[in-house]
Amino acid sequence: MQSNNKTTRPHHTVRRLPIANIAGFALAVSAIHHVPATAQEGAAKTALEEIVVTAQKRTANVLDVPISMTVFSGTNLENAAVSRMEDFIGLAPNVYVNFNDSIRATAISIRGILSDPNNVGIDPAVGVYVDGVYMARPTTVNVGMFDLQRVEVLRGPQGTIFGKNTIGGAIHFVSRVPSEDPEFSVTARTGNLDYRLLQLVGNVPISETFSVRASGQYEERDGFLTNLAGPDNNDLDNVNFRVSARYAPSDRFEVILRADTARDRTNAGANEILVPSPVFAGPPFNSPQDVDPWDRVIKDADSSVQDRDLFGTSLELNWRLGAGTLTSITAYREFDWENFQTSDKTEFALFGTGIREDEDQFSQELRYAAEHDRLDYVVGAYYFDQGMDAEAFARIGVDVFALFGGPLGALPAPDGGFIDIFTGNESFAAFGQIDYLLTDNWTLTAGLRFTSEEKRISHELIGDSCCGFVPTVPLSEFERTDEEPSYTAGLKYNFSDEAMAYLTYSRGFKAGGYNAFAFALIQPDGTPADFEPEFVDNLELGAKVEFADGRVQLSAALFLMDYTDLQVNQLIPNTAGIIDFVTSNAAEAESKGIEAELLALIADHTTLQVGYGYTDAEYTSFPGATPAGDDFSGNRLAQSPEHSLGLSVEYQRPISDNWEFFARGEATHRSDRFSDPANTPEFEAGAYTLVNGRLGWSNPGTGFGVYFWGRNLTDEDYAIQLGPGSGAFSPGAVFQSIGIERTYGIEVTYDWSGR
Repeated sequence: MQSNNKTTRPHHTVRRLPIANIAGFALAVSAIHHVPATAQEGAAKTALEEIVVTAQKRTANVLDVPISMTVFSGTNLENAAVSRMEDFIGLAPNVYVNFNDSIRATAISIRGILSDPNNVGIDPAVGVYVDGVYMARPTTVNVGMFDLQRVEVLRGPQGTIFGKNTIGGAIHFVSRVPSEDPEFSVTARTGNLDYRLLQLVGNVPISETFSVRASGQYEERDGFLTNLAGPDNNDLDNVNFRVSARYAPSDRFEVILRADTARDRTNAGANEILVPSPVFAGPPFNSPQDVDPWDRVIKDADSSVQDRDLFGTSLELNWRLGAGTLTSITAYREFDWENFQTSDKTEFALFGTGIREDEDQFSQELRYAAEHDRLDYVVGAYYFDQGMDAEAFARIGVDVFALFGGPLGALPAPDGGFIDIFTGNESFAAFGQIDYLLTDNWTLTAGLRFTSEEKRISHELIGDSCCGFVPTVPLSEFERTDEEPSYTAGLKYNFSDEAMAYLTYSRGFKAGGYNAFAFALIQPDGTPADFEPEFVDNLELGAKVEFADGRVQLSAALFLMDYTDLQVNQLIPNTAGIIDFVTSNAAEAESKGIEAELLALIADHTTLQVGYGYTDAEYTSFPGATPAGDDFSGNRLAQSPEHSLGLSVEYQRPISDNWEFFARGEATHRSDRFSDPANTPEFEAGAYTLVNGRLGWSNPGTGFGVYFWGRNLTDEDYAIQLGPGSGAFSPGAVFQSIGIERTYGIEVTYDWSGR
């Protein structure tokens, strides 16, 4: 699929790829970031390879894109032995992902703005996309990472092009598409904690115009929290599979059909007790609870459970029409989810909560991207429809009366109640963006998107029959519509082919929604417990430069983000002491800071990558943050570290006629951060630095390789998040989600290509 259409502009060459596959252009070039070209099989390099992205829905060199972004190539992810998002995302500055030892509670924060995972009635602030398809729930995000072409991390609102809920940023995963060359690879990895991983990739060209690619990953690991009252917790047990087919009868038309599935069966989501509740020290419990909050030994009856099943498919069509490409992406996705965790974190059967979700979504995007001598543009339309049945349930254990003076086991049988929820979301959008070359050096960017979102909810609370902890609330139904524009404007100045600077302004919004997990959806005044859209104004000044004969790339950006009507979550106990989730537009916030990234070929066989971010994110106004009237104005945003640093050094060279040596070391650092908007000192998670490494040998002639790997090599103890115990079921306790201990092992690989 080749084309001779290439635009050369005076004084500035925009490096582009052959057309026809805007989203899956991996057939033309391997987009490499953080790692120089590997095609030379370890030979000395003289320059870094061009980094190509599709952040603006058309192919471009990353140095020419006026967006603060980090790009990880598939080769880079493989060199780092990545299998999940937490294995690499720490290298991206001003990005913090709190997995909280949980599949569902994947909270993504970019520049301090949190993508909340808890309330099914609220949209995430960071949009996650896979092969151009929006992932509507964070439950679907943290799956196995394998056979990827690249991952693009875009900071700041991207509402004009990506649109759906990208008020804080966007993360785009791009999988490898079938190629014209046969391939086969196997990766087998084992390690401590009885860790096992098997990954298979195969690419088969059926004919000159039709190819099929399939890949799968199986991963299993024992839980790193030893549970003395049930199954060990925070384990891995997942299977992922992806298949794609590509039909390209000419260099002007192609079809890509994709399908993927994933299955998880885990005991995950438990916490260590940092401060025990005094309730359990005396009779009838007489329990010492946890004497060492860092020993990774817990007593958690009915150990936390998280089960997940995912399926998705998409059909992508690309036509070369005139000076541009018309792209259609039709997608369907669904998932089932169930989890449970105790509220007391003890060996007693007291109280626990869980969530079940059954979601499906359909989306259709149609866009046209064209390139002319002085004008590039993208226009398109987007439709999204989502439906979800959810159930938030409470389980009351047989020992619950012991909290109120009764004996253990006084409740004859477990009881409970649940909230039955249905949510629907239908969204329409039209968008367009232009890049116009004003002069040989100045480029104007302007973009506009108009979005209409309709949300529906039905809500009913079925109370428990024994204790009155969960009241009964009758069915209520509501719907709301938000219609808002999002837009961007910017100027870019090219000093030369190797250096540019840009200034952009963008306006983003995130639609309103409902407090789906509230005990009562109807407030005392008869209005629904809903919240309005939130908005952000983002100003960004940046520069990107390549120098030293292509051996060094440097990018930096200053940003200021002003949020109004910020949707904030508040955990407010009801009269029974049970935490109730309340979301409102109670706050305004400001986030400002810097991102800087350096990629350098510091020697013929050695590549250095450094990324640093500083974020000063605080509530500029947050009065009445609690029922007591507390004012959180001036507080730091929750889960927003001020400093983030990622560093990696990679070395690769031949050591004989048949063998190559490879070594990689990396370190990631996040400064301290509060777990709650109140900035409670007891809930402040300390700074941490993680060191990872991988080294080994490969034989390019036979395709075999053997590597040793390790993560958290210094065995650092660190907390991911801290929080209070339930006022009713573990008053005075402080729980902490802690990171995994040092892990290490060996990996064997085999790669074959029929090129």
